[in-house]
Amino acid sequence: MYMARIDTDTATPLTGGTISFAALAEQLQGRMGGLEDTFRETGETLANAIGTIDGMAEGLSAIRQSLSPDTAGVAVGKLRDVAYRLISLPMIQKRRAIEVETLTGRTRELRGLLNEVGTILKLLGIYGMNIKIASSGEAAFFNFVVGMDEKLTSGRQELRQIERQLDQFGRVVGDVQQADRLLANECARTGSSIPTELTANANALQDHVEAVMRMTNEVGGIVRTVQGEVARVLGAIQIGDSVRQRAEHAIAMLERIVAEEAKGTPVPLGATAHMARLIAAQLNAMADEFGRELVSIVESIERLGPLADHLRELLGSQGGDDGQLLFKLEHGIATLGSVTDQLCDADGHLAELTGFVGRTLADLTDGLGRIRNIAVNVQDISTNTQLLCRRHGTLGRAVAVIAKEVAPCASRLDQLSMAVGRLITVLGAIDLVQDGHKVGDTDTRGALGEALSVVRRACEMSADAMAKGGGDARRVLSSLEASAADLAEQRGFTDALTEVALTLTRYADQVSPETPGGADLSEADCAALHELLPWAGGLYTMAAERMIHAAFLLPDMIAAAPPPIAVSFDDDDDGLF
Repeated sequence: MYMARIDTDTATPLTGGTISFAALAEQLQGRMGGLEDTFRETGETLANAIGTIDGMAEGLSAIRQSLSPDTAGVAVGKLRDVAYRLISLPMIQKRRAIEVETLTGRTRELRGLLNEVGTILKLLGIYGMNIKIASSGEAAFFNFVVGMDEKLTSGRQELRQIERQLDQFGRVVGDVQQADRLLANECARTGSSIPTELTANANALQDHVEAVMRMTNEVGGIVRTVQGEVARVLGAIQIGDSVRQRAEHAIAMLERIVAEEAKGTPVPLGATAHMARLIAAQLNAMADEFGRELVSIVESIERLGPLADHLRELLGSQGGDDGQLLFKLEHGIATLGSVTDQLCDADGHLAELTGFVGRTLADLTDGLGRIRNIAVNVQDISTNTQLLCRRHGTLGRAVAVIAKEVAPCASRLDQLSMAVGRLITVLGAIDLVQDGHKVGDTDTRGALGEALSVVRRACEMSADAMAKGGGDARRVLSSLEASAADLAEQRGFTDALTEVALTLTRYADQVSPETPGGADLSEADCAALHELLPWAGGLYTMAAERMIHAAFLLPDMIAAAPPPIAVSFDDDDDGLF
């Protein structure tokens, strides 16, 4: 119990002699304005910082998306692929020249075989005419020769179709050879160093992209740390509002004592001293807890400073590298413009030839079956002719002389069909591409420009995001430093609380000194306190205030009051914060 024995009969009312409660209330009120402004501004600053940091996190996400393997990674891969094709072109062209030579040679062989087939078919036509003459127009032989001519006509049409395809085949081969010669000339004019530099720059750009991605990982971790810490500090500074309320309650109690005096019913000195000690206890507890919390908050904000500064340094460390690499890439691509044009033309002709070879081989395979059918038909012609000859006596013997010449033609046609089959197999094994590049997949002419455009957009986006992030980091750092400085200045409010508390304690000790055993208050004091203490208890919104207040209740008030609950400074009864 904070009570003292005093002589209220001889004491004089407080009129400003040893202490002015009004002055103390004004002193606290004056300091509270600055406290409230500082904490409000700090709260706004930290809330803005959280918004800024959220924006930085979104910027990092945009950087990671723009530089992901699915976007910039694919584009850089295209740059390297085209550069590799250009570097390996001389070797590829040498191998392709050998394959084209093989193709043309086998095509000539095929044409020779087909010419021989045509000669045999023409000879068989002559044999048919001779059979008509030798048979003197005998109906059986005449009708047989008519059927034979129909089969031979079908065979000749098949040969003409294949010959037309081979003629077109030769033109396409010539176009490929011409495109390869032009491409070789452009490569020789440009030199091998440009594609090599393009590869080196693309690799360097890939390394840069990977470095940026690693940097975003580190920055992302720092951003999340700063984000969480700032949010925690933002919650902690609500202590400013708690302190404001508690200070207002202390001011209200001081003003109540002043008001009672102004009404001509001054509070007895014993009761005044008791209330002074209550107010001093509230102020001392407030100062102690507020001081500790304030130091903790300031230290937390100061610890965020190096993190924000490191964040700024990281975001600023990547500037300029990608710009230089992009310039080198763009210059290299411009130099290779004519080469890539020729490469695109060569790809086009090669795609045409490759497709034509595939179609021709399919047609030749079908034609081979029909040539074999011709051989079978000719063999049938020979056999049937000999059978007719046996049934027609002397006339048949004259025709049989001619029929004997048909059988060797059938054997030769069978041999030719087998030779054509072997040539088709050889043609099917020829590889005209030679570099594993799937012809027709990409437009080589636009691949470099499109890839560079993708990488440029990605790098520009990341550069903008990093520049903005660096500026944001500087602003966050500046705001944190300013907030820490402003809050540090509020340590003076703690001094003001302890100063007023000390004044009240000295006053109470002067007018009502405490003794070790304590003493009873006068009836007037008790009557005043029975009014003042419940009134003061009704002001409180914090459980900590009520716990302190309980120690100053009079004995008959303690029994009726609920037991106080031990709480921390942040706990409250009303759930306001």
